[in-house]
Amino acid sequence: MTATNSAATVRRAGPDDCGRLSALLIEAFAFYGDPQPLPASEIAERLRRRIDQEPGFEALVAERNGLPVGFAIYAPVFWTTDCELALFLKEIYVTDAARGDGVGRALMTEMARTAAERGWTRLVWTVDRFNRRAIRFYKSLPGLRILDKNVFLITGEDLAKLAKEG
Repeated sequence: MTATNSAATVRRAGPDDCGRLSALLIEAFAFYGDPQPLPASEIAERLRRRIDQEPGFEALVAERNGLPVGFAIYAPVFWTTDCELALFLKEIYVTDAARGDGVGRALMTEMARTAAERGWTRLVWTVDRFNRRAIRFYKSLPGLRILDKNVFLITGEDLAKLAKEG
């Protein structure tokens, strides 16, 4: 599956792309002001262990002139409203040089195609409420519904502590 526009070619990522995905993830961490959690080689290895696995994730890479300019990482999630699978977009990122060139739209279009081809009924994601540029972009997509939900997260020692209760 390849989506092409004047900005980039979008293709399904595989294990050989994990080094490129790692570099783009590190760039995304910096963009959001987050510290890099692991060395690049460890990020790439962890991606390699889970890409296209059950459980795991799938990814798309957007390239321009053979160089990566964006990615999307997604996985199926069971949606209880209709008891069907939905495509859950975990992360999408477009490099600064490619922003505004249609790369994000090409990535979203390819994910929509993937969901439709598989009979998945929704494309679902979250966005940082302070990322105004991303919110403007998402609002340009057809049929967008903004859900009034909060996202919660428990991790690390707190996750272990909760797991030991009871």
